[in-house]
This record gives sequence, C-alpha cells and structure tokens, in this order.
Amino acid sequence: MQNIEIDKIVPYSRNPRKNQHVDKVASSIKEFGFQQPIVVDNEHVIIVGHTRYQAAIKLGMKEVPVIIANNLSKNQVKAYRIADNRVAEESQWDNELLNLELLDLQKQEFDLESLGFETNELNRIFNQDDPLFVSPEQSGMESNEANIEDFIPSQVRMIQLFLNSESEPKFKAMIENLQEKYNTNNLTDTVYKAIENENNRS
Repeated sequence: MQNIEIDKIVPYSRNPRKNQHVDKVASSIKEFGFQQPIVVDNEHVIIVGHTRYQAAIKLGMKEVPVIIANNLSKNQVKAYRIADNRVAEESQWDNELLNLELLDLQKQEFDLESLGFETNELNRIFNQDDPLFVSPEQSGMESNEANIEDFIPSQVRMIQLFLNSESEPKFKAMIENLQEKYNTNNLTDTVYKAIENENNRS
C-alpha cells in the first residue's frame, strides 16, 4: 500500500455502479480515517473504490492510500469491479446483533449517524412499537401461540434495556452458548428456544 496524489488517480469511465453514497462515505472517512485503500491498476485507473475516491475529493484530500493490483489480468480487473459490488449487495443484517451493537454505542453517546444509517432507520431500530427483531414466524419457526410474535420482541428489548455493565457481558456469553446449543443465529429464536425447552421440562 502507498499514498499517491489524488490527481494521479483515474476514475474508470465504464464503472457500472451508480447511486453511490458519497456523503456517507465522506462522513465515515472523516470519523474513522481512510481505513480502506483504493485499488487501482498499473495506470492508476480505479478498480475498486470509486466512492472513496469521490469522498476524498469532497473532503479536499490531496493524497489517498492505494493498492496497485499489478497481479491481475485485464479480465480479472473487470470481473473484480463487478464482483466487489455484487458481493456487497448480498450482505444482510442480523437485526438483533445490530441492535446490541448500536445500544452499546448509544450508551457511550457515540454519534450513530456517522455509521451511515438514515435517521428514520435509527428511529425504527429503537422504536418499541415497530422493532426490527424478527419473529419466530418470520425466521421460519412455527408456534402455536397466537401472540408469540408480539411477546418475544418486547421482552427481548426489555432484557437489553435493563442490562448493566456487569450483567451485559454475561448475558451475551449465555446467548452465544445457547445459539450454539440450539443452532440458532438470532436473539429472538434463541430466547424462544430456551423458554420452550424450559417449559417442556416443567
């Protein structure tokens, strides 16, 4: 990796990625620094990082960190441009774990808007009337309880809300152990399985 003058970097004229969120990326770079270098070819044409390049210009940066991918063929360069954007589209949030992380940051009075979320998205994440927790029905679990999808999200949110600095790490550790035990991947299903198992034992 090396720093080069931003004027020497050449945007790829046929970049297929549109609707780039330059303002959000600029905000991220301003908050966290330039942690992800721009990838360019031997002629300094951008392979990956067009949005970071535009954000750097917006911030008035004179130099940016780059990686010169001189080990890729022309076809690999074209494929990498497409694959990098396509793979990002496939990513999804685990809303329960995202909520836990955001709550941790909120407790430390961290500016959550610097994370790239819109205000309405953050409002929904923390809105008890419309939580972003998935219900057992949404995650593929079946339940005979008619009101279970209403019960679990509100109770899980109460558990998070009243944890303190001593009990929160223990709670997270217990959830991780239960997720492994029940082969679940989100908080709602894990709590449901644990309660169901305890109920069956009684």
